Amino acid sequence: MPKFNKFQVQKNKILIFLFVNLLLTIALGAFFIFSSLNSNHEIVYVDTNLLFEEFRMTREMRQIGEKEFNHKKTLLDSLYLEVQREDLSKELREKMMKEFVSKRDEFDQFNEQFALEESKKIWTRISSYSEQFAQDNNYKVILGSNTTQNVLYGNKTLDVTKELLEYINKKYSGL
Repeated sequence: MPKFNKFQVQKNKILIFLFVNLLLTIALGAFFIFSSLNSNHEIVYVDTNLLFEEFRMTREMRQIGEKEFNHKKTLLDSLYLEVQREDLSKELREKMMKEFVSKRDEFDQFNEQFALEESKKIWTRISSYSEQFAQDNNYKVILGSNTTQNVLYGNKTLDVTKELLEYINKKYSGL
């Protein structure tokens, strides 16, 4: 049996230690390189304001709302002009003014109700499409960010607003 001196044993331990450290460093480096090249983020965010505003359904609902709004506003304006006529009796003016106030309240209520109902419909559709988008892309969470900054910082590589917007507009268009 060969005899090893303490110096050779110590030298062999150091070489083994260095070899193991080198292997671990290479493995760790390969892991980081692989994970950065193959970065499939599970948590991403979108700009909810941009998403809502650029969604085709939002634009369509806005056009429909504007038509109804303009029609009701025209009727209200013409009623106001009638109330302003100088040849009206005091009683008729008061009666028409009450009607005008009532129609104006209906108009305001219509605007508020329309905005709420249509926004709810739009967000329901966006949520549905977003769920499908997340499943298609293996996202576990899609955070919403807006001007109130729910996401205080997000690396731009995690911002999928444009991709989701393109996806939901295609889905909405039946593509």
